[in-house]
Amino acid sequence: MVPLIDIHIAHDKAMRGDFDAAVELSRAVVEELFDSGGWTWSALATTVLVESLLRRDVDGDVDEARSAIERLAEAPVDPGFVFNELPLLRLRALLARAHGDEPGYREFRDKYRKMATDLGFEGHIAMAEAMP
Repeated sequence: MVPLIDIHIAHDKAMRGDFDAAVELSRAVVEELFDSGGWTWSALATTVLVESLLRRDVDGDVDEARSAIERLAEAPVDPGFVFNELPLLRLRALLARAHGDEPGYREFRDKYRKMATDLGFEGHIAMAEAMP
């Protein structure tokens, strides 16, 4: 339960603009979850890490965000595990935008919207609708 609590604390730090602390804490949680096989929460932790890195945007952050996304994509979960696939679409959209790849951003955003809607995941639907 500690990693789950820590990731919520990291998210709160990011929401308050303390991206350095959010990155440090979420990075530690991601490492702990991947090392222990905590796949259920790895997408949430990776999301907080990637969002914090992209919002902080210092040297190396975009590359670290890309690596974190790829690590999540390679997690040994069953094919079609939507609790990874859905966040991955959103994170890839955010990464494309950070690279200035608007066509890539729109493609991932639209796939994210469709999957969220098809699954009826209201929180993800709201986040997808908020993506311009």
